[in-house]
Amino acid sequence: MSKERARLCAGVINYGAGNLGNVLRALSGLNVRHEVLERVDDADGVSPSILILPGVGAFPPAMGHLVSSGWADFLRIWAKDGRPIVGICVGLQLLCSRSSEDVPTEGLGLLEGSVDILKGVSKIPHMGWNSVEWGDGSDEIADPGRNFYFVHSYAVAESPHCIGTTEVDGAKFCSAMRNRNVAGFQFHPERSGREGVRFLGRAIRALNEIYSREFTSC
Repeated sequence: MSKERARLCAGVINYGAGNLGNVLRALSGLNVRHEVLERVDDADGVSPSILILPGVGAFPPAMGHLVSSGWADFLRIWAKDGRPIVGICVGLQLLCSRSSEDVPTEGLGLLEGSVDILKGVSKIPHMGWNSVEWGDGSDEIADPGRNFYFVHSYAVAESPHCIGTTEVDGAKFCSAMRNRNVAGFQFHPERSGREGVRFLGRAIRALNEIYSREFTSC
């Protein structure tokens, strides 16, 4: 087993809005060691090298649970310490500055951008397969020419942390974002077939290799 593989352990945060089943199956298929983290204290016992924040549903209740459970403060400290986080769908949105969904709600502020209703599209939600145009900052994780599965009504229109965009009816939004050790995807790699799962594996391994610390548990 390689040194990089030996220290990779993903902590998947279960905060009541996560698409856990598909993510856990993807990690198992990738032979990535992982643990579900129900409470903040679980992270100390498991000592993961990278955190995954999945999510489906609405932003305000999801963010409310992160705050009330202590995960919001924990994630901010984790990111400030330079340790890697990957958000998926609503998980990506929660990493951002704010959302206008239902009621204006502050996010974790780890990625700069406002999450707003998709504008200029003929149908909401945006659901199905679409491509990503990769840009600056995506070198370690980009997968040119690959389509991914989307299902969402809200997105970040623009951000300095946008590393990939997707176009619907001529309107573009950020489908991949990254601020050093914090990255997220508006699409669902774990629901995008074998190639999507492989993409997820490459992304978390790349971030883990660059930013993770050594650990003895998980």
